[in-house]
Amino acid sequence: MPDTLRVLHLSTWNVPCGIASYCANLVKSLDAAGVMNDVFPLHPHEWQSYLPGDVRQFMERVRIKARDYDLVHIQHEHGLFGQGMGMSFTIKRFGEVLDILKQENKPVVTTFHTELRAGSRRLPHYLQKAKDWLRTWKWRRHVVRHFNETNGHARAIVHTAKTRFIFARSGIDPAAIHMVPHGCLPKRELDLDNKTAKEKLGIPPTASLLTIFGFVGAYKGHDIALEALKRLPEKYHLAIVGGAHPESRDHFLDDLLTKIGKKLRPRVTVTGYVERETADLYYAATDICLAPYRADVNLSASGAIMWALSSGKPTIASKIDAFEPTRREADCFMSVTAGLARELAWAVEKLDGDKPLQQKLVTNALRYNEQHSWPKTALAHVEIYEQILGRTARRTAGDHECDLALPRAA
Repeated sequence: MPDTLRVLHLSTWNVPCGIASYCANLVKSLDAAGVMNDVFPLHPHEWQSYLPGDVRQFMERVRIKARDYDLVHIQHEHGLFGQGMGMSFTIKRFGEVLDILKQENKPVVTTFHTELRAGSRRLPHYLQKAKDWLRTWKWRRHVVRHFNETNGHARAIVHTAKTRFIFARSGIDPAAIHMVPHGCLPKRELDLDNKTAKEKLGIPPTASLLTIFGFVGAYKGHDIALEALKRLPEKYHLAIVGGAHPESRDHFLDDLLTKIGKKLRPRVTVTGYVERETADLYYAATDICLAPYRADVNLSASGAIMWALSSGKPTIASKIDAFEPTRREADCFMSVTAGLARELAWAVEKLDGDKPLQQKLVTNALRYNEQHSWPKTALAHVEIYEQILGRTARRTAGDHECDLALPRAA
């Protein structure tokens, strides 16, 4: 673009949050690529106290802020537009944001970090079927039309082909969906060697340390890792480097601490939230990174697995839709069936005893990280921005007879 591209990002910001971290890495790399960026911070917890007038004020702030930018990029997770308020509420609020930006003639790019959620099966079948139908109807009414109209102003970014398929099935035109893998950090350069780091952490230097990085949540399979640890010899220790998400209100962490019990306590560490210096200490001490996610997770991708792949340590991860495209492309981690503790324990011992396999996985992971580095990911975003702005510019100029076709998804 001849002029400096100005992009406003709607996202959580400067808080302990995976999407906030994703947005920060993207903005930093876009800055380096010559894009002018600003962030309109989202505060998910505030929706629960909003009155109708507060919602209108929020929408008006978005409208006024967006006027100074060429394009708006939304980092989307359902709770960001109505945490604790239910899917129907979040769909409508997200749709209202899209309405406001359409009225201002602002092109929109939305990165969908989670897939459309399946309904709970706790209700009777006929009630759940009616609820699912209503949610689908609202999604199509409030959201889909922005991506499908002849003069539509919105594009979608997803991280995997499976997520692209799901959103296309939801009604969004496949030509409006771009696939950009999750950006990767460079290899962590650590000052300490493995044994020294363990000594600093009070872990026996001869121990084999298994580590799960990131927020603690039921979908990440920390309890599966505990069950696997029970089946492993005493030399294996488990570090859970992270705590419950600040917005989480479930009992999973408390249940997890209860499951550790007296017998496992000498072999398990739960750190809670840690600063970068302490996290790096655990990276140095780690022998194998774990990502034992459950099968029913609806993530499009996970920053936690990308952190593991940048650690320079071999990784074991579940066979889930969010991870498998990376494994198929790069063969950069050992995969296990989600939810099976015995298989996870077997994989740990197999990988721990196979140094050539460890080196292969680490080498492939670092190669994958370079191929999908944040600078390269940012350039892929710039290309999408330019495509939608070029299309919008032609229509603004009145060239309606020679409509520009939507580009195919990458």
